[in-house]
Amino acid sequence: MERDVRLLPKAHLHLHFTGSMRPTTLLELADKYGVHLPDALTGGEPPRLRATDERGWFRFQRLYDIARS
Repeated sequence: MERDVRLLPKAHLHLHFTGSMRPTTLLELADKYGVHLPDALTGGEPPRLRATDERGWFRFQRLYDIARS
């Protein structure tokens, strides 16, 4: 039985949601569920992190872990 692959349903097998949430949604959810967020996530500007800076990567991971809690 031969089937056209283009016609089969598709699914994401691996998908990263990192950075896909609007900052306002994060703030609304934190407020709703009583989650304290650090100033770096509640200020008007998003954190400025450089991918080439190792400390920036670890800071991103820390803030990301807090945001997804």
